[in-house]
Amino acid sequence: MGYLPDIVTDHIMKIISQKQREQAIGYVAELLKRDGGMQTQTVQEWLDVAQLHPAQFPSSLPALEILALLGFENAMVDAEKPG
Repeated sequence: MGYLPDIVTDHIMKIISQKQREQAIGYVAELLKRDGGMQTQTVQEWLDVAQLHPAQFPSSLPALEILALLGFENAMVDAEKPG
């Protein structure tokens, strides 16, 4: 019986709205553009590249890692430069 409260206190979840998800992905896209990214790839694909070359992704790598932790590995991120 004492095991159940530990699970509840250790695993607090927060619901992320669709708008928050879109804002987060848009923010990461801007960071990728700042870092020189010019493609559309999934969060996981960007993360794989960024982890191999962390110095090339100083702004976006931490944000990509957070998105992956939140479960958005398959979300598409469009880092194409406008124009």
